[in-house]
Amino acid sequence: MSIVTELFTEKFRPKALETLIAPMRVKSELSRGLVQNLLLYSNSPGTGKTTSLFILSAPYTSLYINASSEGRIDLIRERITKFCSTISLEGGSEKLKCVILDEFDGASTDFYLGIRAVMEKFAHVTRFIASCNYIQKIPEPVQSRFNCISYDPINSDEETYIFDEYVKRIGKILTATTISYTPELLNKFIKNDFPDMRAILNKVQSFYLQGIHQLDERNFNINFDFEDLYKLCLTGNEPYENYKLITSEYASKIDDTLMALSYDFVEYIKVNAPNKIDLIPMVIITVCEYQAQRLQVIDASITLLACVYKLQQILNKK
Repeated sequence: MSIVTELFTEKFRPKALETLIAPMRVKSELSRGLVQNLLLYSNSPGTGKTTSLFILSAPYTSLYINASSEGRIDLIRERITKFCSTISLEGGSEKLKCVILDEFDGASTDFYLGIRAVMEKFAHVTRFIASCNYIQKIPEPVQSRFNCISYDPINSDEETYIFDEYVKRIGKILTATTISYTPELLNKFIKNDFPDMRAILNKVQSFYLQGIHQLDERNFNINFDFEDLYKLCLTGNEPYENYKLITSEYASKIDDTLMALSYDFVEYIKVNAPNKIDLIPMVIITVCEYQAQRLQVIDASITLLACVYKLQQILNKK
């Protein structure tokens, strides 16, 4: 597949534990394999949690579930229980299976209640491995069924090690994509989104696709993960177009999207719509209000839709 069309986040995704960038204590835990259920968590996205799930599950028959978009009670009955109860024999013995629960913090309350019984019932044949950014959203009785491993650096040595590994990895990718840089600019570029490797790679790919051949500090503060949404807020698109984009692209990551609107969107306005800088205070106040409302509604995507509609009204007043 061409480097132009393949997502850098997939092209450069580590395929083995040896190439994963994570604290050594984490890699030491993962090197033991699936001896127990694992819950990988960090306060930041893009730290390698989902990649780790794929590496760990590779030797096993596995079922992938995105809990943010699929985490309902009926899924347990219709897919997970069926998967766990189907016997897979290899060499005359029952083979261990793996259920991957990505974005586990986005599951419903009923899902959390149901998954506990399933984990216990099939403990002899299935391992459950999960990832999340907001571990506090996962009930304690569910957490207690996992070995919970933090991907956040726990001291300055771990943080320095991870940062240095990022510098080596991104430096090689920039060289491969013919984007020149100085060590000082590379350090600034990585610090801007550290430790979110996914955001860094998305920016590198955006630079590459735009034909940029030199790191430019003016573009450091744009989170390209949400660029379509930023444009939507600035242009005042048709209401139904808002609905289609948000429900298809952002409904499974409401918290991260609202966070991006409160921070990175401000930088996007500064670079791409400097005539609207005076509206930034109202943007921040509005997003803050909808972040507070997010936990009070049944369907969080409605909160995001309402927030975008309000931002469009603020930013596109005639």
